[in-house]
Amino acid sequence: MTRPLLARTYATTPPPIHKFEKYQPEIVESDWYSWWQKEGLFKPTEKSDSKKKQPTFSMLLPPPNVTGVLHIGHALTLTIQDSIARWNRMHGRIVNWVPGTDHAGISMQSVVEKKLLRESGKSRHDLGRDRFIDKVWEWKQEHGECIKMQTQKMGASVDWDQEYFTMDDHHSKTSVISDIEMYLVVNQKTTRPETMLGDVALAINSNDSRYKGLEGRKVLHPLIDKDIPIVCDDILVDPEFGSGVVKITPAHDENDYACAQRLGLPVVPVFSPDGTVISQPLFPGFSGLSRWDARRKVIRDLKESKAYVGKRDAEASVINRCSRSGDIIEPMLKPQWYVRCGDLAKRADEMVQTGHISMVPKRQRAIWHSWLTGIQDWCVSRQLWWGHRIPVYRISWADGNRRDIWVAAESEQHAREKALLGSKSPGSVAGEISAVVQDEDVLDTWFSSGLLPLTVFGQHKSQALSSVLETGQDILFFWVARMAMLCTYFAGVPPFSTVLLHPMVRDLQGRKMSKSLGNIIDPMDVIQGAGLSKLQETLERGYLSKQELSKSTKELKRLYPTGFQQFGADALRLTLILYTQQTQQINMSLDNVKASYHFCNKLWNTFRFAHMHAQKHGVKIRDSWSDGISERLSVFDRALLSKLSSMLGSYHQAMETYRLAVAAEAARDFVQRDLCDAYIEICKLALFGSKSATRQDPAICIEILLHTLDIVLRALHPFMPFLSEELWQQQRQLKQRQIGEHNDVVENSKSLSIMEMVWEQTDTCSIIKHNAQAEAENEMVLGIVSGIRSLRQRHGKQLVTMGEADKPVFLVFVSESSLTAGRASGDVDDFERRHGECIRALSKEPQIGIHSEQNARPVESSEHMVSVVVSPQVQVVSKLDSRETGSSDSRVDEVAVGKLKAELESVYRVVNSDGYQKKAPPGVKQADR
Repeated sequence: MTRPLLARTYATTPPPIHKFEKYQPEIVESDWYSWWQKEGLFKPTEKSDSKKKQPTFSMLLPPPNVTGVLHIGHALTLTIQDSIARWNRMHGRIVNWVPGTDHAGISMQSVVEKKLLRESGKSRHDLGRDRFIDKVWEWKQEHGECIKMQTQKMGASVDWDQEYFTMDDHHSKTSVISDIEMYLVVNQKTTRPETMLGDVALAINSNDSRYKGLEGRKVLHPLIDKDIPIVCDDILVDPEFGSGVVKITPAHDENDYACAQRLGLPVVPVFSPDGTVISQPLFPGFSGLSRWDARRKVIRDLKESKAYVGKRDAEASVINRCSRSGDIIEPMLKPQWYVRCGDLAKRADEMVQTGHISMVPKRQRAIWHSWLTGIQDWCVSRQLWWGHRIPVYRISWADGNRRDIWVAAESEQHAREKALLGSKSPGSVAGEISAVVQDEDVLDTWFSSGLLPLTVFGQHKSQALSSVLETGQDILFFWVARMAMLCTYFAGVPPFSTVLLHPMVRDLQGRKMSKSLGNIIDPMDVIQGAGLSKLQETLERGYLSKQELSKSTKELKRLYPTGFQQFGADALRLTLILYTQQTQQINMSLDNVKASYHFCNKLWNTFRFAHMHAQKHGVKIRDSWSDGISERLSVFDRALLSKLSSMLGSYHQAMETYRLAVAAEAARDFVQRDLCDAYIEICKLALFGSKSATRQDPAICIEILLHTLDIVLRALHPFMPFLSEELWQQQRQLKQRQIGEHNDVVENSKSLSIMEMVWEQTDTCSIIKHNAQAEAENEMVLGIVSGIRSLRQRHGKQLVTMGEADKPVFLVFVSESSLTAGRASGDVDDFERRHGECIRALSKEPQIGIHSEQNARPVESSEHMVSVVVSPQVQVVSKLDSRETGSSDSRVDEVAVGKLKAELESVYRVVNSDGYQKKAPPGVKQADR
C-alpha cells in the first residue's frame, strides 16, 4: 500500500560534484543516484515550505520478470516513465512512482528446475512442492537484486521504500477471486502420431464423393483391437486437403475436441502429467512409456501387423514449444478455472470510450474496443507450483451422498465455514465434511499483475487509482486490459487516468530482438561498454542450443565486430526518447546513441566555455537578469532569446501531451543549432575582441549564456538526469562561492536538486519573448556566411576576384523586399553597415560585396560564375578562374542553381500556406525553419 505523505527536509549531504575537464559519463553517472536517494528526492513528500496543497502524480512501474535482466524494451519504459516523473516534480507535484518485480510463474519455475537438475540431478517432483518453493525463494534472494541495480543505472527516480514483489504476503493476499464469476471446464489442444492410442473415430466430409455411404460404418483400430466409427464433420474436414479423412483424438487436439463435443464422441486421454502413457487395460504394452518411446513402438507395431503403409513427406506443420524451457508442448485434458469476461470487458471498454481512461496514441482506442467486444472467457489456471495458488477448495462430504463442491476462500478454514454456511442440510456440523483440498494450480501471472493498481495504491479512492500507465503496446490486451477489467470490478474506478503506449524496439533491420538471432542489445552494455568477447559470454550463459549459439555468435560478430562503445545512460536515454516518434516500431541503431553521446559532450564543452569566460570577464552567476539588460541587447541576443522562447513553448506543449520525443528534439536542436552552432560562434567575436563586428557587450553575452544554460539544463533534465544535475550543481556551487555562502542555498532558493526547480517560478522573463525581426536578420547573416563557406568548400582556390585585385571574391545579393517586409529592417546599405563586418569575420573572408538583388542578373549571366541560393531572398555569387575550369562547369552550376531555386520556392510556398501554419506541429515548423 502507498505510504502516507511526509514533509520534505533539506540539505544533509553535499552533492557529489566532480572535477575533470573532458566529459566522462562513467564519472558523471557514478554518484548522483545514491545522493538522490540519500536526500529522499524520490519519495512522495510535500515541501515543508509549500504554501498550498501540492497535487499528487502516481504511477506504477510495469514489473519486469525477476528471472531476467533488463532488455532494451525495459530501458525504453524506464526512460519514458522517469522523464514523466521528473517533469511532474519540476511542476510542483508530489510524485509517487512505485517499482517492483513480477514472480514470472513459468519462467522462474523453469530456471530453478534446470538449475536443480544440473546441480543435483533431481526434479521438482523429487523434492516435493514445499521444498521446491523454498528453492525458488532461495534463487530469488540470490539473483533478485540484478534488476534493481540496472534500474538504478538507468537513473529511474522510483521510491524504493515501496518496492514490491508480486509474491509478497500483501500482494498474495490480494490475489483472491472472491465473488468474481468463475467456472471449471476441461481444456486441451493438439495431436501427434503417438496419440493414435486415443483415436475414437475417423471423420469425413459429407460432400466428399469418395466416401459416400461410409458414414455410420466402423473400422478396426490397428493398435488396440477395437472398432471406432466413421463420422461426418464438415466443419473439421476439408475434402481438398490430404486424403480427406481425419482421425479424431479429442484428448490431444483442440479441433478434435470440438468435433467430439458436437458429435457426442468419447474422450480417451493417452498421457499422464509426467509425459508417460497412462496405465489402463486399453493400452497393453504402452503403459509407462515416454511419448517418444511410445511413438517408436506405435510405428513398430503397425509394421508388424502389416498396417504400416509407408512414410511420405507431409505438409509443413507447426510444433508448439515452450518459449521458456524449449520443450515441445503436450496439450492434455485438464480441469481449468475460467473467469467470465463479458461484463468485465464491457465496463473496461466503456471507461475508454467515455473518456474516463484516455489512451495515447488515440488510434489504440479502436484496437481496445475490438478486443474487448470480441473477448472470450479467460483461463486463469496454470499447472505450475510457483505462483499464487488458486484460492479455491474442493469440499468432500462425509456421508457420500452429496457431490463435492468448490468454494473460493482465503484459507482452508474459511472454505470450510463457507461450505457449511451454504449447505442446504439443516443443523450442519463440521464433522460432515470429510476433506478440504485446495486446487493444485496457480493463477495466471497476468491475473496476479492485473491486481497491482489495487495492491499498490489501494481501493478507497473515488477517482482513478493512479495517474498514468506507460507500457509497450504489445501488452495492451495481456496486461492493460486485464487491469482495467479487474480494478473497475473490485474498486469501481479505473486503475489509471491515462494509458501511454510505446512501440516495440527492434534491430536496425526491423527484426525482433532475440538471443537466437544474436541481435540483442543489453542496455547495460551500451551504458558501460562491452567488447565482443563479453557479448559472446552473455550469449553462452543463455539456454541456446549448440546450433542456435553458433548462428547467433556469427550474427553478433557481423553486427558488432568491435563490441559496444561506452556511451553512458544519458546518451542512451536521449536516443530512446527521440525514437518514440516512430509510432509503429523502433529500429534501434547504436549510431544514434553515438550521436547522442556527442551531443552530451557538446553540452559539457558549452558549459565549460560559458563559465571560463564568466570568470575571465568577472560576470557573476545570478538567479535573475541584471537591471536594464533589455536596452543593451544586440540583434543576435534578441534572436537567441526569441528562439529560446519558441523552444520553451514547443517543449512544454509537447510534454503536457506526452509527446516526449518532440520536447526532447526541440531542446536538443535549440542547443545544437541555435545556441552552439549560431549564437556562440557569433559571441566569440565579441568575447575575443571584435565587439564592433556584432555590436555585443561581452558581459551581456555571458549572462545570456549562463541563463540559457540554466533553462536548457532544466529542459533536458527529464531525459538526461545525470549530466543535467552535474552541470546545474556546478553552476550552483560557483554561484554560492561568489556570494560567500558555501553551504546554504542561494538567494532564498530551497531547491536542493535540479529536479526540484519548479518551472512556473523560473522560466518567465520579459526579455525571453518572440522577436521575428531579430530572428530574420540573424538567419540572413548566418545564411550568407553558410553560402560563402559552401562555395569555398566546393571550389576552393578556383575562386577569384571579380575583376581587379581589390574587387570582392564573393557578391551577396539581397532582396530589398525582405528588408522592408517586417522580417528585417532598413535597406541593403543599412544591412551592410550593421552586419557586413560580422559576415566578413565569421566567414573569414574580407572581400565580400553586399548588393541589392536587382544587380544580380548581369553578374549571373557572366561567364564562369557560380552561386548558392541561400533563400529566395538571398544569393551568394563568386567567379571561377577561367584557367582552371571550363565554361561547361558554370553551365552545370547554373542548372543546379536553377533547380535549387525552384525547390526552395516550392518549399516556401508550402510553409507560408495557411494550411501549414494552422496544422503543422510547432516542432515541425521549427525544424523546417
